[in-house]
Amino acid sequence: MTSVNTARRAFLRGDIHAKHFHVRMPWIVEGFTDICDRCGDCIDACEEQILIKGDGGYPSVNFQLGGCTFCGNCVKACQKNALRNTDEPAWNLYAAIGEQCLDSRGITCRACGDACDQRAIRFQLQVGGIATPTLDQNLCNGCGSCIAVCPIHIIQIQEAA
Repeated sequence: MTSVNTARRAFLRGDIHAKHFHVRMPWIVEGFTDICDRCGDCIDACEEQILIKGDGGYPSVNFQLGGCTFCGNCVKACQKNALRNTDEPAWNLYAAIGEQCLDSRGITCRACGDACDQRAIRFQLQVGGIATPTLDQNLCNGCGSCIAVCPIHIIQIQEAA
């Protein structure tokens, strides 16, 4: 089985400006696309129902559906051992809040801060009474809970450098 190059696939489909970041499964092992047989057991085991059949039929995470609780049910369900031990970090992801956030436009929202169990998103009061969101990357675990609740979908998930 060969690896799927999602950037190449998007280019060949004519989607050269794609800003889609396909979030891989948590705890994947090296060579995941060679090991995974796309059975869907991990998708069925996800209690948050955020795992979907992604590009090439491989499971991926859709944070528009909710956040990951890191329960590990996907790891337990995988018969092919394509996912590693849940004692390790699931991934190296963090949220990034776009500049067009409602709070930066003077509209009070704060839904992302309320959804963040890690308290990684805080709101700093600025002169003029406008509170702007700040994200502490050291506290953010990349769970994606803030993404689904954002009314204007301005929060993106990114891989840490």
